[in-house]
Amino acid sequence: MSSTRIVAVGVLGACVLTAGCIGSSDVEPFETAETAEAPLGRRTVAPIGANGLAPAHFWAAENRAAFRALGGAALAGGGGGVLAATPLLGTEGGRSVLDYTVRCALAEGQVVHAPNGDPYYGSFGFAPAWTGRALNLSEQRWVSACIFQHLNGSGAHVDILLRGDHPALACSPDEAPFLDFFVRDATMFGNAFLPGPIAGFACIDPDLTGELSRISLSCPLDLNLLELDRLCGHVPTCGIAFVGLCNLACTQDTAGNKTCNTLPLLGPLLGPLLGPILGPSYAETIRTQLRDADFLPLYPGCGLL
Repeated sequence: MSSTRIVAVGVLGACVLTAGCIGSSDVEPFETAETAEAPLGRRTVAPIGANGLAPAHFWAAENRAAFRALGGAALAGGGGGVLAATPLLGTEGGRSVLDYTVRCALAEGQVVHAPNGDPYYGSFGFAPAWTGRALNLSEQRWVSACIFQHLNGSGAHVDILLRGDHPALACSPDEAPFLDFFVRDATMFGNAFLPGPIAGFACIDPDLTGELSRISLSCPLDLNLLELDRLCGHVPTCGIAFVGLCNLACTQDTAGNKTCNTLPLLGPLLGPLLGPILGPSYAETIRTQLRDADFLPLYPGCGLL
């Protein structure tokens, strides 16, 4: 197991049917998305995504390089909603990465087109201004965290509820279908637009072990085995580092939104004193919750026994 994958211990890795949040925002690649009359950035559907981005596609060296380059300029650099030239358009895996990237970055009602006319639809809206300029640092982090949460080595498309301190995720959690998403998965953060072997970080919710034992007694005791399968698949150059329990790596506000450090325990305790010496902290964190019926399809290693 590569040492770049694990920092501490293993890890496992967002709304409701209200007037403002009326269902899933996710669409399969190239399907027509629902358009919204509301201004861009205001959600009319719940922040629920279909987790299905293959790790082998995202972590492929050529796709990572093209992904990083894409963030350094306007997404529709030629104007008219036409995508900037990118090698991601040249392969099926690259187009899948591009599809999830646009879903995460652009908002409902936004669409960009490949030169051949194929549409890519926005969904979550973590960087809706990317169509006209390069991403700023915070947008890079939000889009990266969203993509990490959509990685799925099992090949199954599983609904995930995204939660975090961003207007794109602002939605009341008090009604169904939000209440169906009570299995806490993982919190993820990082910046995949920067060079380097590590692109992101993940931590586990401390209550997850109890949830797993309720769902399946065959889950591995070492939970990072499950998350390795989800985020990395069989790719040896996976760019995720695991930082253990979220309550050791992160602080959180009363709403549960986390600010996380790349060093467990030391980061939250000493970060205010030592600052950059301990590495960056991330307020751009996304946590996910699952339906209990969807946990085993996403983590099939729990169903082996």
